[in-house]
Amino acid sequence: MISPHPSSWPAWDLLRRSGRWRPLFEAWLEEQICALVPLPTEREAELLEAFSSVAPLEPPDLLFAATRSERLQLFKRATFTLHVEERFSRTKRQRDRIIYSLLRSRSPGRVAELAISIREKELDFAAAAIRWSEGPESAQGGRIGPVSPEVGHPELNARLNEANEGDLIGPFPVSDMHVLLRLDNRITTRLDEALQQQLIEELYAEWLNSQVDVLLNGEKLDPIEYLPA
Repeated sequence: MISPHPSSWPAWDLLRRSGRWRPLFEAWLEEQICALVPLPTEREAELLEAFSSVAPLEPPDLLFAATRSERLQLFKRATFTLHVEERFSRTKRQRDRIIYSLLRSRSPGRVAELAISIREKELDFAAAAIRWSEGPESAQGGRIGPVSPEVGHPELNARLNEANEGDLIGPFPVSDMHVLLRLDNRITTRLDEALQQQLIEELYAEWLNSQVDVLLNGEKLDPIEYLPA
């Protein structure tokens, strides 16, 4: 059964005045979705048996509450699974992580000397960073990460992006500092089952938000469709 539009509810004026429309519209939309997604009677009975509610509910409300999560999950998978790979490709770089080491000093001569010693394996990078790096990274032996390769100074990001694991980069100037970098580890994101579910949730959240925006603007929604695979 499709519920009436929230604007017909007795509490509508109160919600409108208090600015609490969005959660109401989200709940209303999810109720419409659940009404579109059928479940076998046996599965409904299993979910009802496993469900516990803090507040007493009438049988129709109890069935809705017990089966809501599974119906929504079926809708999400049916609607957004085909869009997962495209979203992954578009956002993969944001999800990748790097670990790198940083040493910086206002003295170009010191950094140049340290770079030679580190390259010749006469000095450990971490020990050099602890003693001479002029930034908070010195407390961790210069080690930074895991972090997104898009977080940080653009000059550092560009050089790290072109490096291979283990590469010593620099010295080079950045603002009033002279910097030495080493790319320690590049952590590449894999599209596994857990990430696929996360992407489906992200796509659903964006879609739900866009539907709420349509309602808040007083526009008419396109019909919601459920097309099981």
